[in-house]
Amino acid sequence: MTNPDDESTPRPAGPAGAGEPTTPPPPAETPSSTGQASTGQGFPAAPPPPPAFPAASGAPYGAPVAAPTEPPRNVNIAFWLFVAGAVLSVISGIITIVSIQGQRAQFLDAVRNSKQSGSVDAQSVADAVIAGATVWAIVTLIFWAVTLVLFAFFMRRGANWARIVLTVLAVLSLLNIINGFGTGFLEFALAVVGVVLIWLRSSTEYFAAVKASKAPRA
Repeated sequence: MTNPDDESTPRPAGPAGAGEPTTPPPPAETPSSTGQASTGQGFPAAPPPPPAFPAASGAPYGAPVAAPTEPPRNVNIAFWLFVAGAVLSVISGIITIVSIQGQRAQFLDAVRNSKQSGSVDAQSVADAVIAGATVWAIVTLIFWAVTLVLFAFFMRRGANWARIVLTVLAVLSLLNIINGFGTGFLEFALAVVGVVLIWLRSSTEYFAAVKASKAPRA
């Protein structure tokens, strides 16, 4: 008769490790109620590093800001006002040249009636005065017309320096008010309105955006 407690008595084979204490596996980490993983001590894990701060245009931080695709309405209106001022400058110059040619007889009479008329050729003096006045009128015409259109074009593209130059030209156009044909005052009025428009807040934001992008666009 065998003793069941006898160590020499064979025992039936069972599952591996049967009768030995086992350690249950640690519970798997589950996301906390806030959506962050928790550590073994029950504290939430450190949040992931924040992504790169995007620029205003949606590009990554440090990327150049995209320039506006088109200028605001104020800048467009100011552009056409300066162009209209250039057209008026051409008209004013043509009227001035015609009026100078029409005053040739008066210049000739003034030279003949002068005290030194006997020592000079009145015809030559009158022609020289008319030629000089005509050249000056043509130079002034070309200067104002070309300058206004050129700087207005750069201003429309977002060049802040062109805006400053146009402001100075608007101040200088005050001299055109002495024009007796009425176009001088109209040129000055158009220039003043254009300068006011390009210095409004929306226009200033447009120039700042183009400057930040380093890429002026039409």
